[in-house]
Amino acid sequence: MQQKKAFYTYIIMGNTFKKIIFLIAIIIFSIHNIKAQNDAKLSIFNYNPLFYNPAFAGSADGLNIVGIYSTQWVGFDGAPKTQYLSADTKSLQKIGYGISLYNDVAGPKKEYNIEGNFAYYIKLDRKYKLVLGVKGGINSYSINKDNLDIYEPGEVVDNFGTENKTAPIFGVGANFYSDKFFIGISSPNIIQAKYSSIGTILSQRKNYYYSNFGYQFEIERDITLTPALLARITAGAPVSILTSLNLNWRNKYLASVNFDYNSSVGAFAGIQIIDDLKIGYGYDISTTKFSNYNNGSHTFFLSYTLLNENSEKCTCHLY
Repeated sequence: MQQKKAFYTYIIMGNTFKKIIFLIAIIIFSIHNIKAQNDAKLSIFNYNPLFYNPAFAGSADGLNIVGIYSTQWVGFDGAPKTQYLSADTKSLQKIGYGISLYNDVAGPKKEYNIEGNFAYYIKLDRKYKLVLGVKGGINSYSINKDNLDIYEPGEVVDNFGTENKTAPIFGVGANFYSDKFFIGISSPNIIQAKYSSIGTILSQRKNYYYSNFGYQFEIERDITLTPALLARITAGAPVSILTSLNLNWRNKYLASVNFDYNSSVGAFAGIQIIDDLKIGYGYDISTTKFSNYNNGSHTFFLSYTLLNENSEKCTCHLY
């Protein structure tokens, strides 16, 4: 009788697994019809997954705090600078939650987000888990018209000064994983906000979607190698696929290389300096003619993890 029950359980879970994979495949292959805003790009995407997907809340061993500072295209006037800070954890092995702060400056534009992230963990069987996540918050957008350059002598720009606008944030995501791989899909903000001034559109935010995937290979005990990719959809631009190869040795030493086709190539290295505290640095260079006008991009990484017995590390958490 027990064997018969186990057989039926296997069939049911197998069908559930196939349905989930089929659903994820449909979403991934239909994203060519989705439009999006051109958002901040961080090459070390594996070390800040909550930035892209609220379903990664609580994916570490406990309370996880991450800080990232990125300065892109050094030497290029008005180049983007991004700061990111997040803290997340898990309670009762089912609920992940956290808060994230994001600041981005590019030319005359400044953007600031404050977001709350929530994730619900569903144990499908002993091997597979599905996580559903949502995020909500506020986006503050400002543009300093005094920093705009006038190239046409007859061009007149009214109302110089700084324009400030705010809009709500609502995002969704999902993460399906086992002890070997993970597949995530998300839209960090599905609200289409429009920022305008005196009839002129300053910026328009549209839906944008991400899909990320990774598979973890155990080379030796305490040494893992994880190839991963992040597909990003933005309006008016080709699909961006950022790939990386990530090494974790004894959970103390981190290293990775990343490549964005027809855009950039880079490397990252990190180390645990004291218990649960890690620091890292990444450097990227452009692989196009744009490399003649900038000196690359620098990214600084800091993380602290306070162990929590309610948490179970996901394969999507690479440090």
